Amino acid sequence: MSKKNKKKEVKKTMTSDYGPAEQQQHGLYVEIETPVAGIKALRNTTIDPIETYKSRGSISNTQYIAADIFAAQYRRAHLAATYAQVRYDNAPGGGEMPLEAVEAIQLSKQRVRDALAHVGAPLSDIIEHVVGEGFTAGSWKGVEMSKRPEQDGMVALRLALDGLVGFYKVV
Repeated sequence: MSKKNKKKEVKKTMTSDYGPAEQQQHGLYVEIETPVAGIKALRNTTIDPIETYKSRGSISNTQYIAADIFAAQYRRAHLAATYAQVRYDNAPGGGEMPLEAVEAIQLSKQRVRDALAHVGAPLSDIIEHVVGEGFTAGSWKGVEMSKRPEQDGMVALRLALDGLVGFYKVV
């Protein structure tokens, strides 16, 4: 009789891979659960410039709230860039939007226009650039000729956000 070779079962221990340590120095990360038991992932909570400016203390809490309200309306108005395409063939009616959805989008667009008109030009451009589109204040075209675009962009953004605070009556 021959002995059967018993294979040793090796249990693989699953560990979470958070990437390089240098990456974690450039934002605020929160540990979240994944579908795999015992494995966690990191989520960057400062991916949005407004979130980053708030966590650094560059903008006040009222400015952050006003920016958050504007950003929600901007997204609701379908003005923000989308990174996924909707499959219109699955929508009822062959891809046509319901009338209620069209009316909600038009109402949101009007609210965005009203907020930008209250802030006024040229500061409404930086609101749209930073809060709506998610770019940094230093990359705004209004400060491209500046010797200190990041600092000057933040000054302009704070002034513009103060206009939004007045428009939304944030306390």
